[in-house]
Amino acid sequence: MSYETTLIYTEPLVRQAVFAFWRRSIGIGYVIALVVTASSLGLLIAQGNTSWLIGALATALAFGVLLIVLLYLVHYRNSLNKFREMGSPHATFHAEEAGFTISSGIGTTTLQWSAIKELWQFSGVWLFLYSKAQFSTLPLAGLPPEMQAFILQRVQAAGGKIVG
Repeated sequence: MSYETTLIYTEPLVRQAVFAFWRRSIGIGYVIALVVTASSLGLLIAQGNTSWLIGALATALAFGVLLIVLLYLVHYRNSLNKFREMGSPHATFHAEEAGFTISSGIGTTTLQWSAIKELWQFSGVWLFLYSKAQFSTLPLAGLPPEMQAFILQRVQAAGGKIVG
């Protein structure tokens, strides 16, 4: 069995995909750690503490915030550059039992389903994760329900994790 569809990309879709990736990558635990660090720092400053701990907490907080900002900016810039390199915002997605092919104005790639370590599902978009930092965006507007079910089945059969 095989399926083929045309995917249509837009800048808002790219932003949505990057934001969804960023939000899930950061996770609630990281945000809680930043809040606890900021609260501890604020409490120590309010108490008049001037020890080395103030500098250490401030540095950790600054690096923590810088890390999440850079994570978003790097992925957003890279994704937007790839989108612009496409020329036409259309890509062809061909799925079959053994793997899938994505073709656009910048090239064609064919991969086996086992290349997808995780499939992250969001409203309007799915992300194929190949590693913790590398993903492809799949707009759902171009994927009929039976093709979506086929993709989910193939990813799971190949050992990929589905995250909803």
